[in-house]
Amino acid sequence: MTEQEEDIILRMYRLVGDRWDLIAGRVPGRQPEEIERYWIMRNSDSFAEKRLQIHHSSSHKNNKLHRPRPSIYPS
Repeated sequence: MTEQEEDIILRMYRLVGDRWDLIAGRVPGRQPEEIERYWIMRNSDSFAEKRLQIHHSSSHKNNKLHRPRPSIYPS
């Protein structure tokens, strides 16, 4: 979803509630099911937690990459 679509969805939800068909009518190219799925994902606790985890893990720039050393076996 674009920022503009998110804004429309939020404003429309405040006006009409979960009438996804009415909200989708204001967002060109989006189906009511897409809007509802987006709203559920955006407002779910697990989605918010995943966003925080991604933010925290990407903010640690000093993470070292551990590469396995090659094993040398006698032939």
